[in-house]
Amino acid sequence: MARVSQQLLCIECGDELAVERAELGYRYCTKADCQAAHHRGLTITTVGVNKSADAIVVAEPDEVRRRGEAGEFGRKDSGLGLDYRHGGERRSAGRRPPRSAARPIRPAAGPGWSAEQEKIVRLYHEMGLSPRQIVERARQNAPRLGLTDRLVVRILSAAPRRTR
Repeated sequence: MARVSQQLLCIECGDELAVERAELGYRYCTKADCQAAHHRGLTITTVGVNKSADAIVVAEPDEVRRRGEAGEFGRKDSGLGLDYRHGGERRSAGRRPPRSAARPIRPAAGPGWSAEQEKIVRLYHEMGLSPRQIVERARQNAPRLGLTDRLVVRILSAAPRRTR
């Protein structure tokens, strides 16, 4: 006895439905209008995170929008406890700080770098950053420290200071 194949039609537009979709239990085709009218399921949103893997959020679009507007996915302050913003004010891109504020911090005597410079270099090094990456990150987050490639290498090559 020969098997009679039934032609399956999309319940939205009436076009022929692919056999694979019908076998998976779908009753609508893959056209955008048909998908929009009948698709029910989870909404997965990927949120890009700076220097990290993307965060994947499974939620309704309204909840993702609300959480984004609340700042949950925004840039986090990575000042590392250093007062690099001088009283909370932000510099505009076109304005330079006074000459004295741009000078690197140097101790009066010692190995050639301050405790703050060593603290931030060792912290970034423990995070797995290379000397070049340490300098770039420090220029963004703590420009007043005046770190250079050479100074970072010297700090990492020296034995850590003992804190009192």
